[in-house]
Amino acid sequence: MRSSGNCYCLEARIVSNNMSMDEQIELWHEKLDHMNFRDLRTLGKFNCVRGLPKLGKKANGVCGPCQQGKQTKSMHKKGKYLSTKEPLELLHMDLMGPMQTESLGGKRYIFVCVDDFSRFT
Repeated sequence: MRSSGNCYCLEARIVSNNMSMDEQIELWHEKLDHMNFRDLRTLGKFNCVRGLPKLGKKANGVCGPCQQGKQTKSMHKKGKYLSTKEPLELLHMDLMGPMQTESLGGKRYIFVCVDDFSRFT
């Protein structure tokens, strides 16, 4: 709820006496929209959020959704010359699966093989 002075108030109604310190900090991390752990500890230290206990340091610094949100796609630089001299000297391979939908042949895996010299797939 919004209060005077353009501030937001959050009241915690969670009783977490039987939770470990790691479970508590993960729970509050998720409830406060994946706020970083250092700021969570600061909120608990200065009693900025009612009901938020003093939280310790988390052993694993990044949760799965946070890590996925921080991933970026980067492109490889194109080479000016080929590093291979003949076909099949260098192959780039990738195996993906299992996929949710099957192929026409009933397969659920994809194998991709690219020849570096000819770029044949």
